[in-house]
Amino acid sequence: MMIKVLVGIIVCILVAIMLVEIKFFRYAIYRYGIKMPDGDDVFTGSRKKYEDAFREGKAWIDSKNPEQVSIVSNDGLRLHGSLIQVKHPKRTVLCVHGFRGMGEADFGVICDFYYEQGCNLLIIDQRAHGSSEGKYITFGTKERYDVVEWITFLNERFGEELPIVLDGVSMGASTVLMASGFDLPDNVRGIIADCGFTSPKAIYTHVAKEYYRLPAFPLIPIFGLVCRIVAGFNISEACTKKALAKNTRPILFVHGEDDRFVPPYMSEENYDVCNAECYMQKVAGAKHAQSYLANTEQCQESITEFFEVIME
Repeated sequence: MMIKVLVGIIVCILVAIMLVEIKFFRYAIYRYGIKMPDGDDVFTGSRKKYEDAFREGKAWIDSKNPEQVSIVSNDGLRLHGSLIQVKHPKRTVLCVHGFRGMGEADFGVICDFYYEQGCNLLIIDQRAHGSSEGKYITFGTKERYDVVEWITFLNERFGEELPIVLDGVSMGASTVLMASGFDLPDNVRGIIADCGFTSPKAIYTHVAKEYYRLPAFPLIPIFGLVCRIVAGFNISEACTKKALAKNTRPILFVHGEDDRFVPPYMSEENYDVCNAECYMQKVAGAKHAQSYLANTEQCQESITEFFEVIME
Protein backbone atom coordinates (compact mmCIF):
# COMPACT_ATOMS: atom_id res chain seq x y z
CA MET A 1 0.00 0.00 0.00
CA MET A 2 2.79 2.38 0.97
CA ILE A 3 4.61 1.62 -2.26
CA LYS A 4 1.54 2.52 -4.30
CA VAL A 5 1.18 5.78 -2.40
CA LEU A 6 4.85 6.58 -2.91
CA VAL A 7 4.64 5.80 -6.61
CA GLY A 8 1.53 7.95 -6.86
CA ILE A 9 3.30 10.85 -5.18
CA ILE A 10 6.31 10.52 -7.49
CA VAL A 11 4.06 10.41 -10.56
CA CYS A 12 2.21 13.52 -9.38
CA ILE A 13 5.49 15.35 -8.83
CA LEU A 14 6.78 14.38 -12.27
CA VAL A 15 3.53 15.47 -13.93
CA ALA A 16 3.66 18.78 -12.05
CA ILE A 17 7.26 19.37 -13.14
CA MET A 18 6.36 18.53 -16.73
CA LEU A 19 3.44 20.99 -16.73
CA VAL A 20 5.63 23.73 -15.25
CA GLU A 21 8.34 23.09 -17.83
CA ILE A 22 5.82 23.27 -20.68
CA LYS A 23 4.43 26.54 -19.37
CA PHE A 24 7.89 28.03 -18.86
CA PHE A 25 9.09 26.91 -22.29
CA ARG A 26 6.00 28.35 -23.94
CA TYR A 27 6.47 31.67 -22.18
CA ALA A 28 10.21 31.98 -22.72
CA ILE A 29 10.95 30.32 -26.05
CA TYR A 30 7.98 29.41 -28.19
CA ARG A 31 6.54 31.92 -30.64
CA TYR A 32 2.85 32.15 -29.85
CA GLY A 33 2.07 35.55 -31.27
CA ILE A 34 3.35 39.08 -30.98
CA LYS A 35 1.28 41.98 -29.72
CA MET A 36 1.12 44.90 -32.12
CA PRO A 37 2.40 48.17 -30.66
CA ASP A 38 -0.85 49.96 -31.49
CA GLY A 39 -3.01 47.43 -29.65
CA ASP A 40 -4.66 48.64 -26.45
CA ASP A 41 -3.51 45.53 -24.57
CA VAL A 42 0.12 46.64 -24.94
CA PHE A 43 -0.42 49.70 -22.76
CA THR A 44 -0.79 48.09 -19.36
CA GLY A 45 1.10 48.37 -16.10
CA SER A 46 4.02 50.78 -16.12
CA ARG A 47 3.72 51.23 -19.90
CA LYS A 48 0.29 52.82 -19.60
CA LYS A 49 1.68 56.20 -18.50
CA TYR A 50 3.79 56.33 -21.70
CA GLU A 51 1.01 55.32 -24.09
CA ASP A 52 0.98 58.67 -25.91
CA ALA A 53 4.74 58.56 -26.42
CA PHE A 54 4.59 55.02 -27.85
CA ARG A 55 1.80 55.97 -30.24
CA GLU A 56 3.59 59.13 -31.34
CA GLY A 57 6.77 57.13 -31.93
CA LYS A 58 5.02 54.61 -34.14
CA ALA A 59 3.31 57.45 -36.05
CA TRP A 60 6.69 59.10 -36.62
CA ILE A 61 8.13 55.90 -38.08
CA ASP A 62 5.09 55.45 -40.32
CA SER A 63 5.41 59.06 -41.52
CA LYS A 64 8.88 58.31 -42.86
CA ASN A 65 7.54 55.48 -45.04
CA PRO A 66 10.45 53.16 -44.19
CA GLU A 67 11.83 50.84 -46.82
CA GLN A 68 11.02 47.20 -46.06
CA VAL A 69 14.17 45.09 -46.32
CA SER A 70 15.13 41.51 -45.53
CA ILE A 71 18.04 39.12 -45.18
CA VAL A 72 18.40 35.36 -44.79
CA SER A 73 19.96 34.11 -41.57
CA ASN A 74 22.77 31.58 -41.53
CA ASP A 75 20.19 28.89 -40.68
CA GLY A 76 17.80 29.85 -43.47
CA LEU A 77 15.23 32.19 -41.86
CA ARG A 78 13.92 35.22 -43.70
CA LEU A 79 14.42 38.19 -41.36
CA HIS A 80 12.67 41.53 -41.76
CA GLY A 81 13.74 45.11 -41.15
CA SER A 82 12.57 48.68 -41.73
CA LEU A 83 15.13 51.14 -43.09
CA ILE A 84 14.87 54.91 -42.67
CA GLN A 85 17.51 57.07 -44.36
CA VAL A 86 18.61 60.64 -43.80
CA LYS A 87 19.98 62.77 -46.64
CA HIS A 88 23.51 63.12 -45.31
CA PRO A 89 24.06 60.32 -42.79
CA LYS A 90 26.78 60.47 -40.17
CA ARG A 91 26.17 56.89 -39.12
CA THR A 92 23.61 54.07 -39.14
CA VAL A 93 22.01 52.83 -35.94
CA LEU A 94 21.00 49.16 -35.99
CA CYS A 95 18.05 48.93 -33.59
CA VAL A 96 17.50 45.53 -31.93
CA HIS A 97 14.32 45.16 -29.87
CA GLY A 98 13.69 43.09 -26.77
CA PHE A 99 11.92 39.91 -25.74
CA ARG A 100 8.47 39.61 -27.34
CA GLY A 101 8.76 43.21 -28.44
CA MET A 102 8.80 45.00 -31.76
CA GLY A 103 11.25 47.52 -33.10
CA GLU A 104 8.69 50.23 -33.71
CA ALA A 105 7.53 49.94 -30.10
CA ASP A 106 10.93 49.71 -28.41
CA PHE A 107 12.61 52.35 -30.61
CA GLY A 108 9.76 54.53 -31.87
CA VAL A 109 10.21 56.93 -28.96
CA ILE A 110 13.89 57.54 -29.75
CA CYS A 111 13.94 57.34 -33.54
CA ASP A 112 13.22 61.02 -34.13
CA PHE A 113 16.17 61.93 -31.87
CA TYR A 114 18.50 59.63 -33.78
CA TYR A 115 17.20 61.03 -37.07
CA GLU A 116 17.98 64.57 -35.93
CA GLN A 117 21.48 63.38 -35.01
CA GLY A 118 22.05 62.41 -38.64
CA CYS A 119 21.50 58.67 -38.24
CA ASN A 120 20.11 56.21 -40.71
CA LEU A 121 17.90 53.75 -38.85
CA LEU A 122 17.61 50.02 -39.45
CA ILE A 123 14.85 48.74 -37.16
CA ILE A 124 14.80 44.96 -37.29
CA ASP A 125 12.36 42.27 -36.24
CA GLN A 126 14.32 39.63 -34.38
CA ARG A 127 13.77 35.98 -35.33
CA ALA A 128 10.42 34.64 -34.09
CA HIS A 129 9.13 38.21 -33.81
CA GLY A 130 7.07 40.50 -36.00
CA SER A 131 7.46 39.85 -39.73
CA SER A 132 10.59 37.73 -39.34
CA GLU A 133 10.46 33.97 -39.61
CA GLY A 134 11.35 31.62 -36.79
CA LYS A 135 9.58 29.47 -34.26
CA TYR A 136 11.86 29.82 -31.24
CA ILE A 137 13.38 32.72 -29.31
CA THR A 138 16.92 31.90 -28.20
CA PHE A 139 17.78 34.98 -26.08
CA GLY A 140 20.77 36.01 -28.16
CA THR A 141 22.27 32.57 -28.74
CA LYS A 142 21.31 32.49 -32.42
CA GLU A 143 20.23 36.13 -32.70
CA ARG A 144 23.85 37.33 -32.30
CA TYR A 145 24.65 35.75 -35.66
CA ASP A 146 21.65 37.55 -37.17
CA VAL A 147 23.18 40.86 -36.06
CA VAL A 148 26.34 39.97 -37.99
CA GLU A 149 24.24 39.32 -41.10
CA TRP A 150 22.48 42.67 -40.70
CA ILE A 151 25.85 44.41 -40.43
CA THR A 152 26.87 42.73 -43.69
CA PHE A 153 23.64 43.97 -45.26
CA LEU A 154 24.36 47.56 -44.18
CA ASN A 155 27.91 47.47 -45.50
CA GLU A 156 26.76 46.10 -48.83
CA ARG A 157 24.12 48.83 -48.98
CA PHE A 158 26.11 51.87 -47.76
CA GLY A 159 29.74 50.80 -47.90
CA GLU A 160 32.17 50.16 -45.08
CA GLU A 161 33.04 53.85 -44.67
CA LEU A 162 29.75 54.75 -42.98
CA PRO A 163 29.96 54.07 -39.21
CA ILE A 164 27.51 51.68 -37.57
CA VAL A 165 26.25 51.81 -33.99
CA LEU A 166 24.55 48.75 -32.51
CA ASP A 167 21.69 49.65 -30.18
CA GLY A 168 19.77 47.00 -28.26
CA VAL A 169 17.07 46.99 -25.59
CA SER A 170 16.66 44.15 -23.06
CA MET A 171 17.18 40.88 -24.97
CA GLY A 172 18.27 43.04 -27.89
CA ALA A 173 20.93 44.62 -25.68
CA SER A 174 22.33 41.23 -24.76
CA THR A 175 22.15 40.18 -28.41
CA VAL A 176 24.37 43.06 -29.57
CA LEU A 177 26.68 42.59 -26.58
CA MET A 178 27.10 38.92 -27.45
CA ALA A 179 27.84 39.92 -31.04
CA SER A 180 30.59 42.24 -29.76
CA GLY A 181 32.75 39.17 -29.13
CA PHE A 182 32.94 38.45 -32.85
CA ASP A 183 35.45 39.89 -35.29
CA LEU A 184 33.17 42.65 -36.55
CA PRO A 185 33.97 45.11 -39.36
CA ASP A 186 35.97 48.18 -38.34
CA ASN A 187 33.10 50.55 -39.10
CA VAL A 188 31.07 49.11 -36.21
CA ARG A 189 32.15 51.95 -33.96
CA GLY A 190 30.18 51.48 -30.76
CA ILE A 191 27.36 49.78 -28.88
CA ILE A 192 24.47 51.10 -26.79
CA ALA A 193 23.04 48.46 -24.46
CA ASP A 194 19.87 49.30 -22.53
CA CYS A 195 19.09 46.85 -19.70
CA GLY A 196 20.88 43.80 -21.06
CA PHE A 197 21.28 40.56 -19.10
CA THR A 198 24.47 38.63 -18.40
CA SER A 199 23.52 35.33 -20.07
CA PRO A 200 20.41 33.43 -21.19
CA LYS A 201 20.81 30.98 -18.31
CA ALA A 202 21.10 33.82 -15.79
CA ILE A 203 17.95 35.60 -16.95
CA TYR A 204 15.95 32.35 -17.10
CA THR A 205 16.97 31.66 -13.50
CA HIS A 206 16.08 35.18 -12.37
CA VAL A 207 12.66 35.16 -14.07
CA ALA A 208 11.83 31.73 -12.66
CA LYS A 209 12.53 32.96 -9.13
CA GLU A 210 11.17 36.51 -9.44
CA TYR A 211 7.97 35.88 -11.39
CA TYR A 212 7.20 32.19 -10.89
CA ARG A 213 8.63 31.66 -7.39
CA LEU A 214 10.34 28.54 -8.68
CA PRO A 215 13.77 27.19 -7.70
CA ALA A 216 16.52 27.00 -10.28
CA PHE A 217 16.84 23.27 -9.65
CA PRO A 218 15.45 21.17 -11.22
CA LEU A 219 13.64 23.72 -13.44
CA ILE A 220 16.61 25.21 -15.31
CA PRO A 221 18.54 21.97 -16.06
CA ILE A 222 15.39 20.32 -17.41
CA PHE A 223 14.47 23.50 -19.28
CA GLY A 224 17.93 23.54 -20.84
CA LEU A 225 17.51 19.97 -22.01
CA VAL A 226 14.14 20.81 -23.58
CA CYS A 227 15.69 23.79 -25.37
CA ARG A 228 18.36 21.53 -26.86
CA ILE A 229 15.95 18.85 -27.97
CA VAL A 230 13.05 21.02 -29.16
CA ALA A 231 14.53 24.41 -30.08
CA GLY A 232 18.03 23.30 -31.05
CA PHE A 233 20.15 25.54 -28.86
CA ASN A 234 22.18 25.32 -25.66
CA ILE A 235 21.22 27.87 -23.00
CA SER A 236 24.82 27.84 -21.75
CA GLU A 237 26.42 28.31 -25.17
CA ALA A 238 26.26 32.11 -25.27
CA CYS A 239 27.34 34.43 -22.47
CA THR A 240 27.26 38.21 -22.58
CA LYS A 241 30.15 38.57 -20.15
CA LYS A 242 32.40 36.20 -22.08
CA ALA A 243 31.77 38.16 -25.27
CA LEU A 244 32.51 41.46 -23.51
CA ALA A 245 35.86 40.11 -22.37
CA LYS A 246 36.79 39.99 -26.07
CA ASN A 247 35.07 43.22 -27.12
CA THR A 248 37.19 46.10 -28.45
CA ARG A 249 34.48 48.72 -29.06
CA PRO A 250 33.21 51.48 -26.74
CA ILE A 251 29.94 50.65 -25.01
CA LEU A 252 27.31 52.83 -23.35
CA PHE A 253 25.41 50.80 -20.76
CA VAL A 254 21.99 52.13 -19.76
CA HIS A 255 19.77 50.68 -17.03
CA GLY A 256 16.71 51.80 -15.09
CA GLU A 257 17.22 51.60 -11.35
CA ASP A 258 13.70 50.22 -10.81
CA ASP A 259 14.03 47.39 -13.35
CA ARG A 260 12.75 44.08 -11.95
CA PHE A 261 12.72 42.02 -15.15
CA VAL A 262 16.45 42.46 -15.82
CA PRO A 263 17.97 43.62 -12.52
CA PRO A 264 20.46 46.52 -12.72
CA TYR A 265 23.27 44.42 -11.25
CA MET A 266 23.43 42.54 -14.56
CA SER A 267 24.49 45.70 -16.42
CA GLU A 268 26.97 46.39 -13.62
CA GLU A 269 28.49 42.93 -14.07
CA ASN A 270 28.64 43.44 -17.84
CA TYR A 271 30.32 46.80 -17.30
CA ASP A 272 32.91 45.33 -14.94
CA VAL A 273 34.10 42.67 -17.40
CA CYS A 274 34.04 44.84 -20.52
CA ASN A 275 37.45 44.79 -22.20
CA ALA A 276 36.99 48.15 -23.94
CA GLU A 277 36.17 51.72 -22.99
CA CYS A 278 32.69 51.80 -21.49
CA TYR A 279 30.25 54.10 -19.74
CA MET A 280 27.38 53.47 -17.34
CA GLN A 281 24.17 55.52 -17.29
CA LYS A 282 21.72 54.62 -14.53
CA VAL A 283 18.29 56.22 -14.66
CA ALA A 284 16.46 56.80 -11.39
CA GLY A 285 12.82 55.71 -11.28
CA ALA A 286 12.98 53.88 -14.62
CA LYS A 287 11.43 50.44 -14.93
CA HIS A 288 12.37 47.81 -17.50
CA ALA A 289 13.24 49.28 -20.92
CA GLN A 290 11.85 52.69 -19.94
CA SER A 291 15.00 54.68 -19.22
CA TYR A 292 14.63 56.96 -22.24
CA LEU A 293 11.00 57.64 -21.37
CA ALA A 294 11.69 58.22 -17.68
CA ASN A 295 14.46 60.76 -18.28
CA THR A 296 14.71 61.70 -21.94
CA GLU A 297 17.07 64.63 -21.41
CA GLN A 298 19.56 62.57 -19.40
CA CYS A 299 19.62 59.79 -21.99
CA GLN A 300 19.94 62.18 -24.91
CA GLU A 301 22.92 63.87 -23.29
CA SER A 302 24.63 60.52 -22.66
CA ILE A 303 24.04 59.34 -26.22
CA THR A 304 25.22 62.62 -27.75
CA GLU A 305 28.43 62.46 -25.72
CA PHE A 306 28.87 58.81 -26.69
CA PHE A 307 28.52 59.65 -30.38
CA GLU A 308 31.23 62.29 -29.98
CA VAL A 309 33.58 59.75 -28.38
CA ILE A 310 33.14 57.02 -31.00
CA MET A 311 33.41 59.46 -33.93
CA GLU A 312 36.75 60.91 -32.82
